[in-house]
Amino acid sequence: MMTTQYDPGRFSDLAETTIGQELWAFLNEHDNLIRMDTASELGRPAVEALATRLVERFGDQVRENRIKQMVGHMARQIMEGRGFALYTQGVKVRTGDLFSTASRYHRRGA
Repeated sequence: MMTTQYDPGRFSDLAETTIGQELWAFLNEHDNLIRMDTASELGRPAVEALATRLVERFGDQVRENRIKQMVGHMARQIMEGRGFALYTQGVKVRTGDLFSTASRYHRRGA
């Protein structure tokens, strides 16, 4: 179930492609939402929990910088829609080799 409608902004050209639509659906899969929530609650970047699965599902195409940026953009909208707020950007990612840095979120009011 999608948490919200994606507002692509500067990624509108990419969001309308097949991979853009598939990435949005992937990020909104129940298990992946739980993974992002858990990573955030543990003080880690939300996308850190998905890096390996993103490469497994989408292959090297997901390694393109603009696609990785769009994943982060999508993740932010999803997390904000789930009651989280941006906490800090540029956090070093410790697992996987897809992202070097990413954003951390915290529950609003926590």
